[in-house]
Amino acid sequence: MKALLALAAVSLAFVGCVAGAVVTEPPAATMTPTTKPAETAPARPVDPGQELAAVSASHPTAAAADAMAKCHIGDMVVIEKVAGMAQLPTAAELLRYVPLTGREPQLKEAGPVWVIQIKGDVHQMGGEIWTNPICVVTESDFGYFATGPVTNTATGKTIQPEAPAVAPDRILPPLAP
Repeated sequence: MKALLALAAVSLAFVGCVAGAVVTEPPAATMTPTTKPAETAPARPVDPGQELAAVSASHPTAAAADAMAKCHIGDMVVIEKVAGMAQLPTAAELLRYVPLTGREPQLKEAGPVWVIQIKGDVHQMGGEIWTNPICVVTESDFGYFATGPVTNTATGKTIQPEAPAVAPDRILPPLAP
Protein backbone atom coordinates (compact mmCIF):
# COMPACT_ATOMS: atom_id res chain seq x y z
CA MET A 1 0.00 0.00 0.00
CA LYS A 2 2.85 2.40 0.84
CA ALA A 3 4.40 1.78 -2.60
CA LEU A 4 1.08 2.56 -4.27
CA LEU A 5 0.74 5.81 -2.30
CA ALA A 6 4.33 6.74 -3.14
CA LEU A 7 3.68 6.07 -6.85
CA ALA A 8 0.55 8.23 -6.70
CA ALA A 9 2.49 11.02 -4.97
CA VAL A 10 5.27 10.84 -7.57
CA SER A 11 2.71 10.89 -10.39
CA LEU A 12 0.95 13.89 -8.90
CA ALA A 13 4.25 15.70 -8.40
CA PHE A 14 5.11 15.02 -12.04
CA VAL A 15 2.04 16.82 -13.32
CA GLY A 16 1.35 18.93 -10.25
CA CYS A 17 2.39 22.47 -11.00
CA VAL A 18 0.90 23.18 -14.39
CA ALA A 19 -1.51 25.92 -13.36
CA GLY A 20 0.50 28.45 -15.33
CA ALA A 21 0.15 26.61 -18.61
CA VAL A 22 -2.45 28.45 -20.67
CA VAL A 23 -3.89 26.50 -23.57
CA THR A 24 -6.20 27.77 -26.31
CA GLU A 25 -8.19 25.93 -28.92
CA PRO A 26 -6.50 25.12 -32.25
CA PRO A 27 -6.70 27.72 -35.03
CA ALA A 28 -9.75 26.02 -36.62
CA ALA A 29 -11.81 26.60 -33.47
CA THR A 30 -14.16 29.54 -33.03
CA MET A 31 -12.24 30.86 -30.01
CA THR A 32 -9.60 33.52 -30.58
CA PRO A 33 -6.31 33.62 -28.68
CA THR A 34 -5.94 36.34 -26.06
CA THR A 35 -2.48 37.34 -27.26
CA LYS A 36 -0.95 37.88 -30.65
CA PRO A 37 0.95 34.92 -32.09
CA ALA A 38 4.69 35.09 -31.56
CA GLU A 39 5.39 35.69 -35.23
CA THR A 40 3.36 38.95 -35.21
CA ALA A 41 4.33 40.14 -31.74
CA PRO A 42 6.85 42.94 -31.37
CA ALA A 43 10.33 41.52 -31.13
CA ARG A 44 12.39 41.99 -28.01
CA PRO A 45 15.87 43.36 -28.77
CA VAL A 46 18.30 40.47 -29.04
CA ASP A 47 20.66 40.60 -26.10
CA PRO A 48 23.22 37.83 -25.90
CA GLY A 49 23.20 38.21 -22.11
CA GLN A 50 25.38 36.12 -19.91
CA GLU A 51 26.62 32.71 -20.90
CA LEU A 52 24.68 29.99 -19.15
CA ALA A 53 26.66 27.06 -17.81
CA ALA A 54 25.91 23.75 -19.49
CA VAL A 55 24.81 21.04 -17.06
CA SER A 56 26.75 17.79 -17.14
CA ALA A 57 24.49 14.81 -17.86
CA SER A 58 26.91 12.37 -16.20
CA HIS A 59 28.14 14.56 -13.31
CA PRO A 60 25.55 17.26 -12.53
CA THR A 61 26.01 19.52 -9.54
CA ALA A 62 23.88 18.75 -6.49
CA ALA A 63 21.49 21.58 -7.39
CA ALA A 64 21.18 20.42 -11.01
CA ALA A 65 20.64 16.83 -9.88
CA ASP A 66 17.90 18.02 -7.52
CA ALA A 67 16.16 19.86 -10.37
CA MET A 68 16.43 16.76 -12.58
CA ALA A 69 14.95 14.60 -9.80
CA LYS A 70 12.03 16.99 -9.28
CA CYS A 71 11.34 16.90 -13.03
CA HIS A 72 11.74 13.09 -13.10
CA ILE A 73 14.61 13.24 -15.58
CA GLY A 74 16.21 9.80 -15.70
CA ASP A 75 13.15 7.88 -14.55
CA MET A 76 9.85 9.03 -16.13
CA VAL A 77 11.63 11.15 -18.77
CA VAL A 78 14.79 9.70 -20.30
CA ILE A 79 17.76 12.05 -20.23
CA GLU A 80 18.10 11.82 -24.02
CA LYS A 81 14.88 13.88 -24.29
CA VAL A 82 16.46 16.87 -22.51
CA ALA A 83 17.00 19.48 -25.24
CA GLY A 84 18.36 22.15 -22.91
CA MET A 85 18.84 22.91 -19.23
CA ALA A 86 20.18 25.81 -17.21
CA GLN A 87 19.88 27.75 -14.01
CA LEU A 88 18.67 31.27 -14.71
CA PRO A 89 19.40 34.15 -12.30
CA THR A 90 15.72 35.06 -11.95
CA ALA A 91 12.37 33.54 -12.87
CA ALA A 92 11.59 36.57 -15.06
CA GLU A 93 14.41 35.42 -17.38
CA LEU A 94 12.32 32.37 -18.34
CA LEU A 95 10.48 34.49 -20.91
CA ARG A 96 13.74 34.98 -22.80
CA TYR A 97 14.29 31.20 -23.14
CA VAL A 98 10.91 29.46 -23.32
CA PRO A 99 7.51 30.38 -24.79
CA LEU A 100 5.40 31.32 -21.75
CA THR A 101 2.54 33.81 -21.64
CA GLY A 102 4.09 36.02 -18.97
CA ARG A 103 1.16 35.44 -16.60
CA GLU A 104 2.60 32.34 -14.91
CA PRO A 105 2.77 32.82 -11.11
CA GLN A 106 6.25 31.28 -10.99
CA LEU A 107 7.62 34.29 -12.91
CA LYS A 108 7.13 36.41 -9.77
CA GLU A 109 9.46 34.23 -7.69
CA ALA A 110 12.65 35.84 -6.45
CA GLY A 111 15.96 34.07 -6.81
CA PRO A 112 17.36 31.62 -9.32
CA VAL A 113 15.26 29.13 -11.27
CA TRP A 114 16.09 25.91 -13.09
CA VAL A 115 14.49 25.24 -16.47
CA ILE A 116 14.59 21.96 -18.38
CA GLN A 117 13.36 21.87 -21.96
CA ILE A 118 12.14 18.48 -23.20
CA LYS A 119 12.12 17.48 -26.87
CA GLY A 120 9.46 14.93 -27.71
CA ASP A 121 6.35 13.52 -26.10
CA VAL A 122 5.77 13.24 -22.37
CA HIS A 123 2.78 11.18 -21.23
CA GLN A 124 0.76 12.82 -18.47
CA MET A 125 -1.80 11.40 -16.08
CA GLY A 126 -5.33 11.89 -17.31
CA GLY A 127 -4.63 10.61 -20.81
CA GLU A 128 -2.69 13.50 -22.30
CA ILE A 129 0.52 13.64 -24.28
CA TRP A 130 2.47 16.89 -24.04
CA THR A 131 4.90 17.59 -26.87
CA ASN A 132 8.04 19.60 -26.07
CA PRO A 133 7.08 20.69 -22.53
CA ILE A 134 9.33 22.45 -20.04
CA CYS A 135 9.89 21.81 -16.37
CA VAL A 136 10.56 24.75 -14.07
CA VAL A 137 12.06 24.44 -10.58
CA THR A 138 11.99 27.47 -8.28
CA GLU A 139 12.91 27.65 -4.61
CA SER A 140 9.31 26.99 -3.60
CA ASP A 141 7.67 25.24 -6.56
CA PHE A 142 8.25 22.95 -9.50
CA GLY A 143 6.28 21.48 -12.36
CA TYR A 144 5.73 21.08 -16.07
CA PHE A 145 4.30 23.62 -18.50
CA ALA A 146 2.75 22.73 -21.84
CA THR A 147 4.70 24.78 -24.38
CA GLY A 148 3.86 22.57 -27.36
CA PRO A 149 0.79 20.68 -28.55
CA VAL A 150 -1.28 18.74 -26.01
CA THR A 151 -3.08 15.64 -27.30
CA ASN A 152 -5.95 13.94 -25.52
CA THR A 153 -5.34 10.22 -26.07
CA ALA A 154 -9.02 9.31 -25.62
CA THR A 155 -10.39 11.74 -28.20
CA GLY A 156 -7.33 12.36 -30.37
CA LYS A 157 -8.03 16.11 -30.10
CA THR A 158 -4.93 18.30 -30.07
CA ILE A 159 -4.85 21.79 -28.62
CA GLN A 160 -2.09 24.36 -28.87
CA PRO A 161 -0.73 26.44 -25.99
CA GLU A 162 -1.34 30.16 -26.06
CA ALA A 163 1.36 31.97 -27.99
CA PRO A 164 3.63 34.23 -25.95
CA ALA A 165 3.23 37.98 -26.39
CA VAL A 166 6.93 38.12 -27.28
CA ALA A 167 8.86 35.15 -28.63
CA PRO A 168 11.93 33.94 -26.71
CA ASP A 169 15.19 35.35 -28.07
CA ARG A 170 17.68 33.00 -26.41
CA ILE A 171 18.20 29.26 -26.29
CA LEU A 172 19.09 27.00 -23.40
CA PRO A 173 22.41 25.18 -23.58
CA PRO A 174 22.22 21.44 -24.31
CA LEU A 175 23.45 19.02 -21.66
CA ALA A 176 27.19 18.50 -21.57
CA PRO A 177 28.52 14.91 -21.41
